[in-house]
Amino acid sequence: MKFKTIFFLFNGIILFSFLFIALMPLFVLGGEYTLIFWGENWFLAVIFLLFISVLDTYFIINWKMFSLLEKEDWPGLTAYLEQQIYDKKRITHRNVRMMVNTSLTVSNLDKISRLEKEIREKKYDWLSRYGTMLGIPYLLSQNYKEGKDFFQECLNKAKPGDTPWLQWCYAFILISNQELEDAFPYLKTLGSSVKDPVLQMLSLYLQDSTKAGSEKADEMNSLKEDFLKRFPDKKSLERILNKTRSNNITVLLLSSILDDSLKWMYGEADA
Repeated sequence: MKFKTIFFLFNGIILFSFLFIALMPLFVLGGEYTLIFWGENWFLAVIFLLFISVLDTYFIINWKMFSLLEKEDWPGLTAYLEQQIYDKKRITHRNVRMMVNTSLTVSNLDKISRLEKEIREKKYDWLSRYGTMLGIPYLLSQNYKEGKDFFQECLNKAKPGDTPWLQWCYAFILISNQELEDAFPYLKTLGSSVKDPVLQMLSLYLQDSTKAGSEKADEMNSLKEDFLKRFPDKKSLERILNKTRSNNITVLLLSSILDDSLKWMYGEADA
C-alpha cells in the first residue's frame, strides 16, 4: 500500500471515529443533553485535535523520507540524510541509524566513515553508543591499527550496556591481526559472563580459534556444554538468532562468522 494512501486512510479513520464519538450523545441523549455533555467534556475535542495535529505534522515533516523509502530510492535517501545531518545539523538517533543502513545498501563505506567524523566532532558522547555500527568499515577492511584505536576509544567511553559488543568487535580486530593472546581475555569474559546467547556463542567460537592451551580449552569446552544444555539445537536458538540479525547490523554483515559458529557449536551434521 502506498504511503499517501496510508496517510489519507489513517486520517479518514481517525476523523470517522471522532465524529462517531461526537455524534453518539445526539442519538442517545438528544440535542439538549448533547450540548451539556460537550460543554462539560470540551477538552476531549482539544485532545483529539492535538493528537491528529502532532501525527500529521510528523508525517508531513518526514514526507520526503517516507516517499524515498517507499520507492526504495537508496541513493536519493542517502542524499536526503546527508542534507539533514551535514547541512541542517540534524544529528538524530534515527538519522544516524538510517545513514549507516543506507550507506551499506549503496555499498559506500566512506559515508559511514564521514558520519563517524561528524559524530566525533558534534556528538562525541554518541561515539560509543553507535560504535559497532560506525566501526563497520574497520571490521570489513584490513586497516587493523585504526580499527584497534577506534574500538579501544569506544570501550574507554562506553556505558555498560554498549560494552559487550564493542569488546567482541575489538577482539575480532585483534584476531584478524593475529594478536591472539591479546584477544583472549575479552573473549573469555564474554564467553563466561555475557547474557546474550548469540554473543556468547560468537565469543566461544572466536576463543576456540585462538588455539588456547589445554587448560583454557577445557574451560571453554565446559562453557560450550553449558550452552548446549540451554539450547540443545539450532531450532531452540532460532528466535533469538532472527532477532539479533534484524537488530544488529554488524552480525548481519558478518553472517558467515555466525554460520561458522553455529556449525562449530552444533556440528556439521546439524548445519
